[in-house]
Amino acid sequence: MFKKEIIILYYGLRDKRTAVIAGLPVIISVIYLLSPIDLIPDFIPFFGYIDDFIVISLLLNLSIRLLPGEVREESLLKASRHQKKLALIFFLIVIFFIALLAGIFFFTRYLINK
Repeated sequence: MFKKEIIILYYGLRDKRTAVIAGLPVIISVIYLLSPIDLIPDFIPFFGYIDDFIVISLLLNLSIRLLPGEVREESLLKASRHQKKLALIFFLIVIFFIALLAGIFFFTRYLINK
């Protein structure tokens, strides 16, 4: 569902009928995610990362609620139409990174054994 919310927000925030205030929670969530300041520090096992997940999810959910109803509906339709294509792109990116890591591994192994 998280991936679908991101896609809905992508289409919803690009629409001209969307107010600027709807994008504010997205900006705050990105700042919070990149900020070294957390509600619960990350070095505390499990809870340090769970608070990031909860805060980001709540802010993204708020941003989706702030979208106008018709924009939200259209974005949901666009997201469901493009979900298969995006899944394929995501799969290809994962395969590319696996191949890249394997190539780096074998190249460094070749250099070490040389």
